[in-house]
Amino acid sequence: MINLNDVSYKYNDAAAQAIRHVSLSVKKGELVVITGKSGCGKTTLFRCVNGLCPHFYEGEITGNLTLNDDALSSMRICDISNIAASVFQNPESQFFTADVLSDLVYPCENYGIEKEEIQERLYRVTELLSLEPLLNRKLSELSGGEKQKIAIASVLMLDTRVVLMDEPSSNLDYQSVELLTQILAQLKSKGYTILIIEHRLHYLAELCDRLIVMENGSIVREYEKDSLHTTGNDEFHKQGLRGLHLFQNNRNTLITSQQQHTDKPLLVLHDIHFSYQKNAEVLKRIHLSIYPGDKIALIGKNGCGKTTLGKILCGLKREKSGNLLFDGSVFLAKVRSKTVGYVMQNVDFQLFGCSVYDDLLLGNEATPDRENRIQAVLAKLGLSDLQEQHPTTLSMGQKQRLVVAASFLQKK
Repeated sequence: MINLNDVSYKYNDAAAQAIRHVSLSVKKGELVVITGKSGCGKTTLFRCVNGLCPHFYEGEITGNLTLNDDALSSMRICDISNIAASVFQNPESQFFTADVLSDLVYPCENYGIEKEEIQERLYRVTELLSLEPLLNRKLSELSGGEKQKIAIASVLMLDTRVVLMDEPSSNLDYQSVELLTQILAQLKSKGYTILIIEHRLHYLAELCDRLIVMENGSIVREYEKDSLHTTGNDEFHKQGLRGLHLFQNNRNTLITSQQQHTDKPLLVLHDIHFSYQKNAEVLKRIHLSIYPGDKIALIGKNGCGKTTLGKILCGLKREKSGNLLFDGSVFLAKVRSKTVGYVMQNVDFQLFGCSVYDDLLLGNEATPDRENRIQAVLAKLGLSDLQEQHPTTLSMGQKQRLVVAASFLQKK
């Protein structure tokens, strides 16, 4: 179904090729997973298969790439998407309407599918993904995980036989990942051909027929299904990858006791409440103390309010009631926005420059010793070789590091 023969791709204005001499064949009915460190070329390969490279992300492609025995070079993106539907790493990039129901039926309407068939598909997909509570919601009100589920549903509405997914689990909670696993198992049992780009591997251990590892734009390693069961997490960790087996821990892992705080809290949240207009309260009676040096993970189901709380902490949202204290003083929203660094789920909202360097320069033109500081932070976050590259050509992990780099520069 999918065949790449000696394919290379170089983005315009990039110093080096994003993928180099990649040869890969995915047979009908196979589920193949491609993994590798951030920036290794996974997403570029994904874009080559669905035609976004070079039709949308301009650049130079060499080699031969076919889909269902047809050369992609002779196909339009709309023709490709009618054969192979894509779930993107950033679900918002594939939304076209304001509400869930309209967006689910839009792909079918776009291809002129009959109303009765659309209704049948909508019923089937809604039941499969348990989407009933979301159908009447606005997309802007959904959590990142809920948006990801809608993106997956939109792909299934097209009923293509090839499904391409770029990190479909990245915004999902554990229960939603379990649901995604069940969905993939059903699609595989029905003969779908599935290509998944993924960092999180554990949920695919029993499903994938092959696991392919990329480094520096090339395929360097391949694991067949049978060998995955005998390969421990240590081997994957040595390659800088996440483990395949969720509950297999390193025996040398050090478990530390909870930190005992002797100093005063740096940040205090007291009785925080928040709601979106007509909806029920998203946050209620939040009390939290954060101490100097704390590293805190905020976890919970999709839609529980994690992102909303994060936006309140950095001043993007203002609490309806309650108050925040920073170092003992009232911490107003307008002050938070200048004090707290924030990396959004969709980091594209935070990138504005024509190059990595320009993005860091923006807003820091008057910073003392700015050139040395920019070069130091680029080196610290492994972005030095990418400073002339356009931010849109970066992988998601590289984009996130770029936003973190900007936060480092804002430190006085």
